[in-house]
Amino acid sequence: MSGQRLSLQGRQLRMARASTVVLVGERLGEGGQGVVHEASMGSVPCVVKWYRSNPPADLRLAIARLAERERPHPAFIWPIDLVVSDEMPGFGYVMPRLEPGFGSFAQLLARPEQPPFRVIITIGRQLVSAFEALHASGLCYRDINFGNLLVDPARSRVAIIDNDNVGLDSGEVFVWGTLRFMAPEVVRREAPPSSLTDLHSLAVFLFYLFMHGHPLEGMTTDASYSWAPSGHQSESRLALRHFGQEPVFVFDSRYHSNRPRPGDPMLTWWPIYPRFFRALFEQAFTAGLHPGLGRVAEGLWRRGLLRLADCVSECACTASVFYDPDDAGLRCWNCGQIPPRPPLLQLPGCTVALSPGAAITSHHLSRDRDHDTVIAVVEDHPARPGARVLRNVGKRAWTMSPAGETAKTVDSGRRLGVRPMVIDFGSAQGRILGETTDPPRAERGV
Repeated sequence: MSGQRLSLQGRQLRMARASTVVLVGERLGEGGQGVVHEASMGSVPCVVKWYRSNPPADLRLAIARLAERERPHPAFIWPIDLVVSDEMPGFGYVMPRLEPGFGSFAQLLARPEQPPFRVIITIGRQLVSAFEALHASGLCYRDINFGNLLVDPARSRVAIIDNDNVGLDSGEVFVWGTLRFMAPEVVRREAPPSSLTDLHSLAVFLFYLFMHGHPLEGMTTDASYSWAPSGHQSESRLALRHFGQEPVFVFDSRYHSNRPRPGDPMLTWWPIYPRFFRALFEQAFTAGLHPGLGRVAEGLWRRGLLRLADCVSECACTASVFYDPDDAGLRCWNCGQIPPRPPLLQLPGCTVALSPGAAITSHHLSRDRDHDTVIAVVEDHPARPGARVLRNVGKRAWTMSPAGETAKTVDSGRRLGVRPMVIDFGSAQGRILGETTDPPRAERGV
């Protein structure tokens, strides 16, 4: 098939359903199954994946059925149609072309400096929402890994490619996954990939995203790799042991033998996050290592990530930190001190730290999962260093009632100084607690 791969550029392919002509352009890359080319349908840019060998007929049927389904979430680069050639055997499929700016997650994690916390959290939330939508449609992905998930950190966007892996839980399995992301029961070959095993793979990916390491690779894992004739074991045998038969979470509270190596980035990142967020990973990689017992569902990740975004604050040393009312003793990763308590906006179901860059969205006020419609933003005060203002960027006026002052209207585009007050946003009422106010325990909604 090598000659076919080289000669695909310049050929005309035909879409199976629509009969539209697709002109193949330059090769973009290749993987284990096939080769990917840029292409065009008339004036519309697209991408073609062509299988380098004749794959099973069931795979062709599976992709054709996927192309007939509605894309479950905007993050998926979904198949549009099968493509075939009148000049050579085989087939491929056509999909939309990604906009410029997307790169691999491996490149993101290799950066000397991580993007801001809010960017990383948004990326995590988009991934969770995408897989939640996929699973809700009755499908599973089967092969979550670094190569299939792309990110544009400048716009906090994700793209999920290679969707020919997608299928029904009970459908034919063509791809079993990528080893370090596989659920233990898949590694042991006791169960095929499914939406349930996707939850383990998603948790591994999120752990990489926030903790910069693998949740099951620590000192015990490292010690088992030996090239001495007496101690050498095959990589497949070690993988079966560490990821399938005897997996141990690197931060397991009961078993400390597999802690991260001294100097491992995971040791730096783990204590930065509030207890409630770390607890999700503890569940995912202790009880959740057993199928059906404790896998963290997408809804739990979504709520945890939303709460984490509301906790982003700033230390007196200017480092970006997290402030959680339920974990107020969390120390700054930079200076080691307990950061000053930020002013807090209490809303029905959540509490938001009013640090510069924070945003109040439609979801904060209405719990409608609309995280893109921004109602208010927190900015630095233009004349008072260290002070903050809340700007109304929505369409409706607010009514503010500061402590000891008369009520005032805050029209769209206007701003108010952050201080203790009650704000009627129209769809909900909130209360700003000053930096010295001791807030009650916050409720958590969906």
